[in-house]
Amino acid sequence: MKFKIGDLVRFVDEPIEGHITSFQPNDIIGVTDDSGFEIPVLASKITLVHGNMRHIDDDDQPIRQTKDEPFATKGIYLAVSGDQKDALAKFYIINHSSYDLLVSISEINGNKRTGLFGEHILPKDFVQFHTSNFSNVGKWPNIKIQIIRYSREPQQSTRPITKEFKVKPVDLLEHKENDEIVDAKVWRFELDKPDENINMDKLKDHFISHRPNKR
Repeated sequence: MKFKIGDLVRFVDEPIEGHITSFQPNDIIGVTDDSGFEIPVLASKITLVHGNMRHIDDDDQPIRQTKDEPFATKGIYLAVSGDQKDALAKFYIINHSSYDLLVSISEINGNKRTGLFGEHILPKDFVQFHTSNFSNVGKWPNIKIQIIRYSREPQQSTRPITKEFKVKPVDLLEHKENDEIVDAKVWRFELDKPDENINMDKLKDHFISHRPNKR
């Protein structure tokens, strides 16, 4: 069976579950449980647990927006939770907007792309898409995120969100924010923030107007 980083697995011989956080020599896989400890185990001694991420047909669904609430056009985040002392970091896409989202996330390796996650995320909901170890923060994946927003009610048209993103160690120096949807403190990175529009003509005029006069 082929495993990948982030998979939720169960030990065959023991009542232990955790996420894969490393691959080691001699067919050993590092599995980190909820306590934050990474446990080495033979690949033949674990099995994949399906349904480790919430899907749109799960029973535990968020409350959908009512017609009386204003339509929220912003609030799509990549977030990371966990404490560095506990080892395990969890990655989320959090949707504070009123849009339904179609999300595709791939890991970038040179010119190649490997799919990590693809899912439909409801308004005011979240999905965990990856786990990693804080001890390997420098090796966390460089990812490409693609998001299509849609609504069954008429809204202003929006372009798909396409971003390449990598959480860096310096990002984790910032204070975490409490997110009420995930119900946890997380590092949040806004994905639907408008790109800064640099007016090149104004920038050029600024430098020309401030250029020292030649004598």
